[in-house]
Amino acid sequence: MARPNRGRSTGNDLPFQSLLKDNDLAIIENPLRRIPEDHLKEHIDSFHTEAGLEDIVDKETLFRGARAARDPEAFIAGEIRAATLSKIDKAAFDNEKSSSLWTESREIQIIHLICFVGSIVQGMAQGGIVGANQLWPFDIKSPLHPNLHVGPDPPGQTTTVDTWIFSGTNAIVFFAATFVGAFLCDPLTEIFVGRRGAIFFAALFTFFASIGEAFCQNWQQLFASRFLLGIGVGAKSSVIPIYASEVSTARLRGRMLTSWQNGTAFGIAVSGAIALLVPNGWRFQIASSFIPAFALLLLVFVGSESPRWLIKKQRYAEAYTVLLRLRENTLLASRDLVLIWAQLQVETTLFTRTKEDVIDLENRVPYLDSRVYLREIGLFGYGRRITQLFTIPRARRATVASALVMLAQQLTGVNVFAFFASTLFGYGQKGSSRADISNLWLFFAFGVTNFLSSLLAYRYIDSKGRRWLLMFSLAAMFPLLLATAFSFKAQYHKGPVAVFLVLYTIIATMEEMNYVFGVSTWRHVEYQLCQVLPWSIDHYLLRKRGVDLEPLYRYNLSAGDSDDQDRSGDHDNGDGTPPEGLANGRA
Repeated sequence: MARPNRGRSTGNDLPFQSLLKDNDLAIIENPLRRIPEDHLKEHIDSFHTEAGLEDIVDKETLFRGARAARDPEAFIAGEIRAATLSKIDKAAFDNEKSSSLWTESREIQIIHLICFVGSIVQGMAQGGIVGANQLWPFDIKSPLHPNLHVGPDPPGQTTTVDTWIFSGTNAIVFFAATFVGAFLCDPLTEIFVGRRGAIFFAALFTFFASIGEAFCQNWQQLFASRFLLGIGVGAKSSVIPIYASEVSTARLRGRMLTSWQNGTAFGIAVSGAIALLVPNGWRFQIASSFIPAFALLLLVFVGSESPRWLIKKQRYAEAYTVLLRLRENTLLASRDLVLIWAQLQVETTLFTRTKEDVIDLENRVPYLDSRVYLREIGLFGYGRRITQLFTIPRARRATVASALVMLAQQLTGVNVFAFFASTLFGYGQKGSSRADISNLWLFFAFGVTNFLSSLLAYRYIDSKGRRWLLMFSLAAMFPLLLATAFSFKAQYHKGPVAVFLVLYTIIATMEEMNYVFGVSTWRHVEYQLCQVLPWSIDHYLLRKRGVDLEPLYRYNLSAGDSDDQDRSGDHDNGDGTPPEGLANGRA
């Protein structure tokens, strides 16, 4: 079959390689804008035939969906003028702009439930050992180290070996999550079983490892069980946000992703409640995450596979069927199918091993033969994907930015309280198998505060913007953490520590729900110093009103759009940060 004409847009467009490497103009664009509309139909006709969509969707609907994906505002206006946009389709477009989770399709609600239950599993897997820390060191024995003393009872008996055993058993979950579970996410999702299969794999590890923890007879067995638990924790925390982002609409994508923190915080709070309900049953506390893990194992079969993953595997008919369930409208499903397909065509060509193909791409949208596409996808292996996190400037900046934000959050010390809250002021009574209830209340207060604060951040993440919440929370965490630490010096320190810990948890949780995505580092520095700083002084100190801050990011610029595009300002949060789902790093 003859290849469709790969239409070249005007010379004002930057080549795709420039957008990928040196995007100082901060353009995050729709690749379909590169195709002139008179050539778009050729692309869609060929795609419709080669993708085997004849019995799934007609060409005209697919072409209309492509036009809607290319320029939604122009498409809707043109269809209204021509009186060809049905009331059902118009209502579908309108609902996308104002819908909430409760008015979305049943399929999206099911997938959101799957992701939320997965995050609860995460929280309970992390928090299950906190209350149990008071008793398990005195209840289990080891033939290599029979007298494990990690608390003040009896005085002076704690040794360096004891401390390492206790701390290592707590921390091994996160070492396994970081160095094993997280790295398993990519091959599981991209090569073997897809998004749902990876979630099932992670839930399976969590389920059996949680039960195994309850039957441990020595610290070595507990250590091994928690290592396996960490594999499930790492894989799950990596794949569920990806799965959520790939099925949600642009309007809900941010909320669905941040609900991961809501669920994790809720799981920690539930762990604190269980510790209070069965304060002396440390084995049940530590194994309680098997309950939501079992629910996740069942739920994952109810939801659909990610349409983006299906399109990447060239299972276009299945992808369209899933999109139809998600969007509940043939035009919207066709739009999303074509847009994802075009994105993958561009990405595959940009990352190809053959330099000539990349150079030839220039500012055109490619049309890859299915055999070439499969070959290039196969060559784009696991190791190469990891190295390109650091060799591609755009990916490197995103990797470094996200790593710094996460490290900043972790190094503030919040996890000291998250995982040792019940043992900050002491342990259970040795030999009596009784826990200190007052310390368990502190852990429960931490969990509840964490959860309620995550709802506060969820409320303001769109209205205030990501950067504002990030800077505010980091600045406030510094004095509160110092106040918490110095409170231990007080004679009656339990009350002050608890107060400052609650305040610190509120701020730490708000920070945890933000992330930064940027273009050129120097472009960001220039923008902050030359535009944001003067505007902030005028706006907040000098009280000068009526001057808007020019946004850094510009979205979906077509061939005729200029740098002073007025409507680009409609897509930011008012502080130069991009809305959720647009600055997602995909060409």
